[in-house]
Amino acid sequence: MLLLHTSDTHLGASKPSKLRDRELDFYEVFDEVIDIAIREGVDAVIHCGDLFEEARPSPQVYYYAFRSLKKLREVGIEFLVIAGQHDMPKVSALSPIKVLEEVGLVKALAISQPLTHVVNLRSGELGITAIPYADPISVQEYVRVVKKPNTSKKLLMAHLLLKELNIPEAHVTINDLRVSEYDYVALGDYHMKYEVNVSGTPVVYSGATESLNVLEGVNDKYVALVDLSSDEVVVNWVKLSKPRKWFVVKPRNYEELRKFLEGLESSKFSKPPILHIEISSKELLDLNRKLIVNLLSSLRDKGKILTYRVEAPGFLEEGDVMYPHEEQIQTPTLELVVHNLIKDPVISDYVVRIVKGCDDVEFIKLLINSIVNDSEVISKLEKLVSIK
Repeated sequence: MLLLHTSDTHLGASKPSKLRDRELDFYEVFDEVIDIAIREGVDAVIHCGDLFEEARPSPQVYYYAFRSLKKLREVGIEFLVIAGQHDMPKVSALSPIKVLEEVGLVKALAISQPLTHVVNLRSGELGITAIPYADPISVQEYVRVVKKPNTSKKLLMAHLLLKELNIPEAHVTINDLRVSEYDYVALGDYHMKYEVNVSGTPVVYSGATESLNVLEGVNDKYVALVDLSSDEVVVNWVKLSKPRKWFVVKPRNYEELRKFLEGLESSKFSKPPILHIEISSKELLDLNRKLIVNLLSSLRDKGKILTYRVEAPGFLEEGDVMYPHEEQIQTPTLELVVHNLIKDPVISDYVVRIVKGCDDVEFIKLLINSIVNDSEVISKLEKLVSIK
């Protein structure tokens, strides 16, 4: 029995900059995943959540999902999926995964609660414990009460964050998952490739198939081929070729940056890469801003790069604020306007989310707690409202 494990495809995403080319990147990589599954003759694709970027996809997103998944259906390969947080509407509504199931393109194993299934594949029965995304307290309860399947081959699929990853708001530890009861543990939500073997059971994040930010962009992307044919499970990684490349540059001076950009101009890529420049000196940016922008705009206009971002400390009197294309500066975002006016990142974030009509219960609780208990926040708010 051979499975392809993937996750976090985020169909419909277009980060950064909401560019049309970036949206197409996510569809193209998903199509490559499907083609690999067909080429390798797998029994099923197991997708561990966040199939979509938004819980209410546009017709265009559905179109590309349908187009790729139909190829699997035509060759008799099952697509088994659980819901991640991006696949779940915030209010009572139908998950887009259910739409795909209704037209016979996927089998939804778990959307709002954990479920145990026995799936009949070409190579035999596969028992699956499926745990969708939920808050940490709920996931801990799911893991405690969910039943393992009564089959010879057992698989755990879940969309959650392991505490071993040292990420805030993680859900459970590896030991909590009782991995020894399964042949393979397939996980989603963490966007990097990750594998650990626990007493003979592989515990694996396949990672996102395309990068949503610069931290993800510097890593290659993979899917995992999982061979359950023998008692010892074998995991083989297949590197994806369709993800767009990102480059992170940290020049010490203008000349160093110029030489890198000239080298980039003479290089050839299947897709123009995304460029992220981190300048440690605000003076370097101030003295050479026009030259830097001209070089980057020229590369973009020639099709040598898709887009770029320049990051410099102290810009807008904060750290880590992006300086985008010249034409974008003329149309500032709400965030940029608020940050310029308030000059405080914490209060600015509060104001932006309130203005946008935030319906995040946890954020509202945090805001109330900050106002009631944080004297520093109270002081900042008092100064803000006292400004004439």
